[in-house]
Amino acid sequence: MRQFEKNDIEKAAAGDVHAQLRVQRRKEVLQFEAWTRRIRVQRAIPAWANKTAIAAIYEEATRLTKETGIPHQVDHIIPIHGKNVCGLHVEHNLQILTKTLNLKKRTHFDPDPSTERDGGPSLTP
Repeated sequence: MRQFEKNDIEKAAAGDVHAQLRVQRRKEVLQFEAWTRRIRVQRAIPAWANKTAIAAIYEEATRLTKETGIPHQVDHIIPIHGKNVCGLHVEHNLQILTKTLNLKKRTHFDPDPSTERDGGPSLTP
């Protein structure tokens, strides 16, 4: 959370009406973004997808997070909603990354896997 967001939360708790409105608006925007993401993922699941294998990947990410204390996330190798390509929500398109690396990757897709570095995906444009 950015500092101005923290400041708004403090001001809202103190009764600042404008800060309360900004906090509520941010909350609504985040909810909308989460909802649109869920819709994109649902639309990207083909009928032939192995939902058991997909669930196992998410469980493994949760296990790694608990075991190491480092947050892990499931990443789509080919982004579901990328700039130039759109992938599917299937087990072959999923990988487990640390949260930090996943946030750096964002919706970047490098079709040349030989450009990997540090064991992770290439982050160069």
